[in-house]
Amino acid sequence: MVTLKEYQKRVLRKLKADMIDLLNASANRKVLVFKSPTGSGKTLMASALLEQLTAEIVDGGDCIYSEVAFIWLAPQKLHIQSYQSMQNYFSETRSLHPMTFDEVDIQSGLHRGDVLFLNWASVNKDNAVIIRDNEQNRNIGQLVTATRQNNIPIVMIIDEEHYYAGKDAEKSQLFIQRINPKVELRISATPHTTNPDAFEAVAREDVIAEEMIKKQVILNPNIVSNSNQENETVDMRLLDTALDRRRALSQMYKEAGSNVNPLLLIQLPNDSKEDLDNIEQTMVEVIENHLREKGISVENGKLGIWLSKRHDFNEQHISDNDNLTEVLIFKQAIALGWDCPRAAVLLVFREWKSMTFSTQVVGRVLRMPERRHYTNESLNVGYVYTNLTQKYFDIKADEANYISTIHAQKRMDLPGFALPSVYQEHPRVRNRLGYDFRKLFMEEMQHYFDFSPLELFDPYDFEHTDNFLHKAEETMPSAFTNNRQKARTKGVQTDVTRIFVEIPKDIEMPSDTGRVEIVESARLAVNNNELDYLLTRFCKKHIAAFAPYDSIPVLKGALAYSLEQYLGFLNHFDAVRVILYNQNRDKFAHIIDKALDRYKARLKVKSEEVIGDTYHQVMWQIPDTLTFNTDTYHAIEDYRRHYLLPYFEQKNAYDPEKQFSHKLDYDMNIDWWYKNGDNGKQHFAIPYTDIDGNPRCFYVDYIFRLTDGTIGLFDTKTEGSDKNGVQKHNALLEYIKQRNENSNVRYIGGLLIKKENTNNWYYSPTPIENTTDISGWSLLDLDNINSDNV
Repeated sequence: MVTLKEYQKRVLRKLKADMIDLLNASANRKVLVFKSPTGSGKTLMASALLEQLTAEIVDGGDCIYSEVAFIWLAPQKLHIQSYQSMQNYFSETRSLHPMTFDEVDIQSGLHRGDVLFLNWASVNKDNAVIIRDNEQNRNIGQLVTATRQNNIPIVMIIDEEHYYAGKDAEKSQLFIQRINPKVELRISATPHTTNPDAFEAVAREDVIAEEMIKKQVILNPNIVSNSNQENETVDMRLLDTALDRRRALSQMYKEAGSNVNPLLLIQLPNDSKEDLDNIEQTMVEVIENHLREKGISVENGKLGIWLSKRHDFNEQHISDNDNLTEVLIFKQAIALGWDCPRAAVLLVFREWKSMTFSTQVVGRVLRMPERRHYTNESLNVGYVYTNLTQKYFDIKADEANYISTIHAQKRMDLPGFALPSVYQEHPRVRNRLGYDFRKLFMEEMQHYFDFSPLELFDPYDFEHTDNFLHKAEETMPSAFTNNRQKARTKGVQTDVTRIFVEIPKDIEMPSDTGRVEIVESARLAVNNNELDYLLTRFCKKHIAAFAPYDSIPVLKGALAYSLEQYLGFLNHFDAVRVILYNQNRDKFAHIIDKALDRYKARLKVKSEEVIGDTYHQVMWQIPDTLTFNTDTYHAIEDYRRHYLLPYFEQKNAYDPEKQFSHKLDYDMNIDWWYKNGDNGKQHFAIPYTDIDGNPRCFYVDYIFRLTDGTIGLFDTKTEGSDKNGVQKHNALLEYIKQRNENSNVRYIGGLLIKKENTNNWYYSPTPIENTTDISGWSLLDLDNINSDNV
């Protein structure tokens, strides 16, 4: 039998009253937000709410419904944990019936007290089994329909609601709209929903007062500044400090008469992917070797490792207070929903310029292992250590922040549609830095600092080698001196003997999201091993969109070689210290950006080169399905006439495109319309010759069919916006002429320009000489499309 705390009883009364009011409302999708801190028992309170609601809704009561059913959605594997918890909570009363999708009777629907547990991956992924139609008619749509036929409203519980503000938000909204629940109960310690219909919250102070969680969490307590470049890295020094803290807490628990074995959690740098890169894999090996020297290893059971491809620990018992494991290394896996109250110390390795902490990860050291506070106040505190180096940091909610894709499908009522199209072959250009980048970088450095041009040594010019070396011996020292003076004039410090990192110390972590200013810090000198690591991270940050694996070594080499050639830094680490010195970083980053811009332009020219002068002709067909990246596209649910549904629009689409799309979808004369892509043979294109005489492909923006069968091919522009606009328009008219001569379907089209301050669109049915004067163009009037001026 579960015994509720007083704060849990108070908020449950409020939640139940809110829920009944929202069930009685006339509209669906009423939203109730429940905010409650990590460690407060959110799952227990939500389950108790469902039980009380099910028990108290009866005929003739305050609610217009006598029965209610529930769908509980959670990210990752949290739905399994919640499902099992609910089974344990109500094993005696059996008033709620937790079930998975495999256990539910689709044709019968959900009934009173049924709680269907789903995870977002099962409904968000493309072609999800429980979403799509199948021969057995076993999908979520049929279940919802059957439930409504029973006159039973559905309440949707959205657990860890903040996760759906990330890159998967589009899919989440699509699914919720499909279910169209009567009420949405959105639960989180850090909710993102704004303007809900009702809101309830548990105060952190109330949870502390009931001794459920620790009184505070301290960041980097008692860190001491150190100016010596020791053999150990800053990270290993922090690890030693965290280990010392864990050992001290272990002794304190024993003195308090407790068998709790405190756990140290080590989180690797987290950039929204669970797999390790090469740097992180090396980091794991270094940490393991360091811990082994301290008598902590996987072999003796004191070390656990929880990574996507490595699972070296006993997951079932690691949460036991007396479990042998002292240290657990993880990346993302345990951030969500994992409950291990004996976790007392957290060591978070961040990329050196990272500024964020996750509320979910920090929350791992908040819970009290025995649900009571101790006389020794040190046991009532959570401890976090980190290599964070900023002047501030942000506490943020976790998000499902991976790039997500979603499909749009052809409308079932439409036949296929095809057009003759062309494409051109282009050389495959890999997006990575090559050997030729170094020369560009050195040119940019020379220009920025006004260095004198270098007479670089050619190692293969054997005839002049002796002369070159003799000349260099005479001129280089003075050239280096002059160049260093020029660098100093630009604000670059060239006499750098140490690189320090400043990390915060003795900072109380806030209880909610927000920014924390660092008021006290410790300065730690980094050693040579860390210098190379820092340079790699510096290059990774500034490499932009180029492939890191291939490009980072090229950029590192260009930096080191340039400082050697221009400034005379023959020792690699001397050069690295100059690059990484705090006041120098922005100068070198600026030079990198300039060089990368030039290199991008060079690659763009290569990618636009056409292999041969001929076009490849194909019969192009509007695809039955298209995949979109929800990082760059968003769904417009109101559109119903697009050939593929839902319609996905680019988030950075130009205003003319957005306005014309809207016009087409709300025009009753449109049977269907299709927004074309802008490159590649998978999209529709016609041939044209640009103003420089080069053969090109014109990807026409819009294809639409009117209710009378007329096909429109239009491309939206603004006046004078495209230097090749005349050539494109006239080529499109020629294409349309050929289609009208060779098919029994009528075609119209051309460039389309919206007149300023009106809703009128104009195009020319005849060839044009410019796109800056549209005074003689025709109004696109879809109501009178058969008039003579079209």
